[in-house]
Amino acid sequence: MHGNFSISKIVIGCMRMHEFGLNLQQRTDFVEWCIDQGITTFDHADIYGGNHHNEALFGEVLQMKPELREKIEIITKCSICVPNDENPNIKTRYFNTDRDYIFKQVNNSLEKLQCEYIDLLLIHMHDLLVNPKELNGTLKQLKDEGKVKYFGLSNHNPLEFDTLQKYVDVKFVTHQFMLHPLGIENYKNGTMTHCLKEGIHPMFWSPLAGGRIFNPKNAFEENMKNVLESIRQELHLENIDEVIYKWLLKHSSDPVIVLGTGNRERIMRALNSIGGIQMTREQWYKILTEAGYELW
Repeated sequence: MHGNFSISKIVIGCMRMHEFGLNLQQRTDFVEWCIDQGITTFDHADIYGGNHHNEALFGEVLQMKPELREKIEIITKCSICVPNDENPNIKTRYFNTDRDYIFKQVNNSLEKLQCEYIDLLLIHMHDLLVNPKELNGTLKQLKDEGKVKYFGLSNHNPLEFDTLQKYVDVKFVTHQFMLHPLGIENYKNGTMTHCLKEGIHPMFWSPLAGGRIFNPKNAFEENMKNVLESIRQELHLENIDEVIYKWLLKHSSDPVIVLGTGNRERIMRALNSIGGIQMTREQWYKILTEAGYELW
């Protein structure tokens, strides 16, 4: 990451924390277990679980054991407005990067997370009505007030990223977006190359395509599963998710993987995929081309 900012190679995404079915003690045990494994970064957003709901679940852990705060990095995001029971006035999904809105969401996140600062704030989606100069003032004030240490973007294309960075004085330290063998749009549109250009370590969400990798629904997905299984056998790995993790991590931008799971076995397989035997270039390109990338 840029400057002094660093996060763990595997990040726990808290999008589905409300679905894990864990009570407070179990949530606390899970966070402590992650820290023991070297996973110190937890990824949130204001909309996860509803209106700051999953942030509140995590905040209860920090209230129970406040000493954990200094052992971890907290990421959260804002800009997506969605209709829900707590926001009855919102009728249509839209994006918002106005100053007042961002301040409101950050303050709410701090309250729910029960902490005094956010390590990394991401603009969740590109707002076509963004005022870059106003955004610059917003982010500078959040940093000056000590509410946010670092900033980044999520789900922006290279032009959108560069346009905002041109006006914003703080350096965006990372870019979070979707990447998996069933969805390689961010290779096709140049986003991965852009990360190399900017010296940014990207963060990949939905690395396993929301589970579709394991339960294919069409011929394309079935073929990809077969390709992954073939490479799994060649590399003598336990599960095809390890093949995917190694494929994602092989890129020279030194990526980070965001895992939206509470399954400890899967988390350990991701951790174990960081080192050990590496796939060949031919295997890597086999997955990329079978995913629909045309080399020429």
